[in-house]
Amino acid sequence: MKNSLVKHTKHVHGCSKKLVIFDLDGTLYRLRGGSFKHSMVYKEVLKKTTRYIMEKLNKTYQEAESILEEILKEYGESISVALEEKFKLNRYDYFNFVWDIPAKRYIKKNIKLKKMLMKIKNDFDLALISDAPRVWINRVLKELGIENIFKDKIFSGEGNTRKEFNNAFEKVIKILNIKPECCIVFGDQEKTDIIPAKKLGMKTVLVSREKKPTEADYSIRNILEIERLLNLLK
Repeated sequence: MKNSLVKHTKHVHGCSKKLVIFDLDGTLYRLRGGSFKHSMVYKEVLKKTTRYIMEKLNKTYQEAESILEEILKEYGESISVALEEKFKLNRYDYFNFVWDIPAKRYIKKNIKLKKMLMKIKNDFDLALISDAPRVWINRVLKELGIENIFKDKIFSGEGNTRKEFNNAFEKVIKILNIKPECCIVFGDQEKTDIIPAKKLGMKTVLVSREKKPTEADYSIRNILEIERLLNLLK
């Protein structure tokens, strides 16, 4: 790892109260499969998307699969954008159909998480950022028992501002009127969490059980190590 929790204890100065920004899937809870694209959640999304295309475009299963395959090649995970641009399908209708998934099937609840977040909330402002739509975010937060932790500081991926588009963190600092150097970002993905946040001047922490190279300022293996790291950064 580039930096470790023990060896590096830089401080963030000049902020009356720092903002801690959490990614959701893979960060606040572990995804079975290691990453979103390898998770059962993603497989369920693709399965329901195929059904959605069948119903909305009056296609056979094979035709819908072919359309989705082409979308994934051209648009990556931005399926809602593709369906809107190419087929004039409403993205919010898509979100409500496809992402209305029982979170309990895929999430292993950590009973210590809520207590830890409530404790660090005394010293930090907390925000949540995810490229997932609000319907999924709400289900996950409820399953984790932390639906009231972030309140009005939840940034979803329903619009055209997403981590995938490299414009999500700019939106956070603009809306919350905070300097990048006053922000600490926790995420499990190098490309969408760590690199764009670090470019803006935010402190970054990679949450990963794997030992791998990272551009993050710090790295931790478990979400519950967050409290100890934030105590060093206060």
